[in-house]
Amino acid sequence: MVTTLACDTKRGWKFDFSFYVAAKEHQHTRKLYFAQSHKPPFHGRVCAAPPGCLLGASPDGPTKGFFYVPSEKAPKARPSATFGFNPCVNTGCGKPAVRPLVDTGAMVFVVFGIVGINRTRQVDNHVIGDPGSVIYDSSFDLFKEIGYLCRLCKAIAGNSELMLHPECKELPEPHLLPGQLSHGAVGVKDGRVQWISMAFESTTYKGKSSFQTYSDYLRWESFLQQQLKTLPEGSALHRGFQTCEHWKRIFMEIIGKRQPSLPHGVPVGWALAAGTRGGVQSALYGLALSLLICVAAVTVFTTHVLLLLPVLLSILGSICLVVTVMYWSGWEMGAVEAISLSILVGSSVDYCVHLVEGYLLAGENLPPHQAEDAHSQRQWRTLEAVRHVGVAIVSSALTTVIATVPLFFCIIAPFAKFGKIVALNTGVSILYTLTVSTALLGIMAPGSFTRTRTSFLKALGAVLLAGALGLGACLLLLQSGYKIPLPDGTSL
Repeated sequence: MVTTLACDTKRGWKFDFSFYVAAKEHQHTRKLYFAQSHKPPFHGRVCAAPPGCLLGASPDGPTKGFFYVPSEKAPKARPSATFGFNPCVNTGCGKPAVRPLVDTGAMVFVVFGIVGINRTRQVDNHVIGDPGSVIYDSSFDLFKEIGYLCRLCKAIAGNSELMLHPECKELPEPHLLPGQLSHGAVGVKDGRVQWISMAFESTTYKGKSSFQTYSDYLRWESFLQQQLKTLPEGSALHRGFQTCEHWKRIFMEIIGKRQPSLPHGVPVGWALAAGTRGGVQSALYGLALSLLICVAAVTVFTTHVLLLLPVLLSILGSICLVVTVMYWSGWEMGAVEAISLSILVGSSVDYCVHLVEGYLLAGENLPPHQAEDAHSQRQWRTLEAVRHVGVAIVSSALTTVIATVPLFFCIIAPFAKFGKIVALNTGVSILYTLTVSTALLGIMAPGSFTRTRTSFLKALGAVLLAGALGLGACLLLLQSGYKIPLPDGTSL
């Protein structure tokens, strides 16, 4: 690197010395240039910039070039043990590590050897209570059906639309998390295999919406039934079924009713059939109760039965139209739909009650020339009510619809569906208010009626009397031994 002529010992140079250099740039290094020559007056040198180390026009080679040395300003901190480590240098990298599993998928079990559930000990037809006992298939013989079981296993594993990991072993062994248990096993009783359960990891993930998961359930059910039809006529595998814990939770969300866990091996279709009636019944109870409260409140507010009828007919018409649109759209009775039915009553009554309030206020300023004919009074008061509150209620409806539009694009399915139901009900309610309610007020509303303290007390007394009569009727039915069913399945 340096010629011997330049190594003057008086200047502190030694003939033998060493220092660290690198051919490539690293962290905390600086670049130096060198040039070598053994002909006076030139000598080897190390420079911080190229002009001082250019001995000729030849390219960099053995006699000149550059290198990197540790920087004097480098921190004294100890470098990381993995600094500069590259596992793939000069060798081929192996296969990447298997991605760690996350418990977000649904495990589907195909069960054979179980016929059904014995529920003869149940006192009622409600899903809450004694789940019953398992009825085994006496004709199921594992060793006789083992060939068909293997064929079914391979057929299911080969369906990439249903299976996340297309593989089939002696018994399908799913990819499990540490501590996660698999129900893919056999049930042995009295030395004989009574049932067998094969576990498959489905492509269904637990973040899907209820009805998307329900369509996945139908695909599993349809594919399994197609495979079972290919078996011989006398095979006991025809009574096989598929079940999944995630299916059951989704069905409970769809029907709007929760129930305790069923024994493993019970088809979710049986739980769905048993719980659908209870879910719809609970929704109807909530709808009837909210409607009764609404009628009582509107009666006290309007203080006249002919003003109550337009409101009541508008509410019933709006609810029927909204439910019809939900049916045409293919929506089933789920938790969101059941809750929305009770909310629909309160949101439907808003606009028509404001219209009735405008009708009552218009009666306080009735012109003298309109006071002779009752028909003219109704028409004038109705037009004044629409002029007075029409802009306000239409603006309120538009604001509500616009506010629910962002909910349409929610990833969480219940929020999106709830926003659509609220927007639909708001549109139908304002439509009924401006058409049906206005027409009914112009036809049957009292022309010369004005709200007074006496009419308010009469309406309040009528509501209290109706409530007392209803309570008395319930007490008489209970004393006579009649059981009044409640929304939760129990009875008084």
